[in-house]
Amino acid sequence: MDYTFQRRIRRGYSGTKGRVSAAGVAPCPPPVRNVAWTVWRETGSPDPAVCVLCYACMRRRWSSCFLSALVKMTATTADKFRVNLGCGNKRLEGYIGVDRFPCEAAGVLCDVAQSLPFRDSSVDEFMLDNLIEHIPDIPALMAEVVRAARSSARVIVITPHFTSLSSWKDPTHLHHLSYFSFDHFEKLSARHYVGGGLKVVQRSLSFGGGLLGLAGRALFALNPEAFEKKYCFIFRASTLRFELQVVKA
Repeated sequence: MDYTFQRRIRRGYSGTKGRVSAAGVAPCPPPVRNVAWTVWRETGSPDPAVCVLCYACMRRRWSSCFLSALVKMTATTADKFRVNLGCGNKRLEGYIGVDRFPCEAAGVLCDVAQSLPFRDSSVDEFMLDNLIEHIPDIPALMAEVVRAARSSARVIVITPHFTSLSSWKDPTHLHHLSYFSFDHFEKLSARHYVGGGLKVVQRSLSFGGGLLGLAGRALFALNPEAFEKKYCFIFRASTLRFELQVVKA
């Protein structure tokens, strides 16, 4: 980051109280802690989707971040803006890692269960790999994803099936999901408490090996609903993968 840009940030902080808004960049929500210059570091260019953390907050490490100056920036890359939520130590090429805890792949630190530090309609793709089962309020998280995503953006969700041992042995898992869980986001009857804006494009359920895995896979292929109702705890499944599309009016 060049010195002129730093000076502009400091001058904005000293001359205002609260936030100075400018087009193109959303202010940091209060849960954000120490948001890094992630895009600058990883791509060599600024991106208008990411909040710009003020110099004072970076220096003092305030628990509640207030942006002092928001600068309109234009990305110099033509690549799509992809975000890996709850990235942990799994670095994905072409994705910006976001996590609550400092870890190997995280470039932006924020509590994803509260709010996301991205402006409206700015993200082209979200990856939620073994994250959603840890989130207290799934509809609230998905509403934030829909807000920050562009129309027709892609959202990938990977999570253990509710019959998998992996779904139950982790004490931080709060939810155990079904092959049909995301159907609720398309139901008009459930929209008042689940929300909407998501369409299930594709989904899959994987199984382990051996005879039980083969039998479970065959029963599931015949009738997924009957499998979950009658046979899933005999022939246990493994991992769910959903591909969702953001739908905006």
